[in-house]
Amino acid sequence: MGYETNSLRIRGTGSYLPGPALDGSAVKAFLRRYPDGLSENAQDRLVRESGIVARHYAINPLHNAKRETNASMASEAGQRAMAAAGWGPDDIDLLVVTTVVPDQLMPPTSTLVQERLGIPACMEFEISANCTAPTKGLMLAASQIQIGRATRALVCSSQFASFGFLPPWARPEKMSPDQGHLRWILSDGAAALAIERGEPDIDLRFHLESRGPGIKPGMVVQLGAAYPDIIGGSASGNQHVTQPPLHALKHGMRLATGGLERMLRAFELPGHKIDHFVPSVSSMQVAGRLKKAFETLGVRPEAWRLNFTRV
Repeated sequence: MGYETNSLRIRGTGSYLPGPALDGSAVKAFLRRYPDGLSENAQDRLVRESGIVARHYAINPLHNAKRETNASMASEAGQRAMAAAGWGPDDIDLLVVTTVVPDQLMPPTSTLVQERLGIPACMEFEISANCTAPTKGLMLAASQIQIGRATRALVCSSQFASFGFLPPWARPEKMSPDQGHLRWILSDGAAALAIERGEPDIDLRFHLESRGPGIKPGMVVQLGAAYPDIIGGSASGNQHVTQPPLHALKHGMRLATGGLERMLRAFELPGHKIDHFVPSVSSMQVAGRLKKAFETLGVRPEAWRLNFTRV
């Protein structure tokens, strides 16, 4: 039995990139101050294969000082989305903030963003879930509008990765290649989306799935309630993000292709009908492999929209 849902539309967008862009030479000068378990040849290869020509960092590369936080970047992107939508702080009744690693364990980063934006009262949620966090945040906000619990929602997504590249968080002498390679891929920034109840309905749909029982996680940080030895964990390097590249490629390619196939089938959407395909990737090497795999599902290479090499 079906049920009626509210129409939903996008009212405004915003984005924020910290500091000036660094080219490949500046990135190498910044990251090579500390060892990370990789040879210089391996580092050069990662820079080359990623295809990234400009990166932004919330850490000042000149003296390692923090110049941004998740809350500051998310707030700036959120402010720009609010301006594009013509909203004031009183107009927002739902705020969702997503991060990879929150600014602090308590209070939620969402409340810190709420305070910065001057929103007097709203529902707020924080979602910390690495690459899937923005999709989960948008899905949560959209569903709350569609079922009538919210009228206007602001979704802010922030990635602050560079704090983990350097001391005092990082222990360079304890960093393995499976941890160090991420320093040469990740960078920082934020984006925001203002969505509201109203016409025309954009028919926003989601297909979100988690698969892989029996497969070890592709990305791990062993620090938290199950690993409470903060001093011992730091001494052994457990605070570093671990992602074995070969494991991620082997299983990630298969899971991504299967997931896209299931989504297209669920939406009854032929792949060749897609006009704009925006994948969440951070390497042209990975993008190239996915293009070949997704062509088998009908997704045309000319439909791909990629700007991560500059943004």
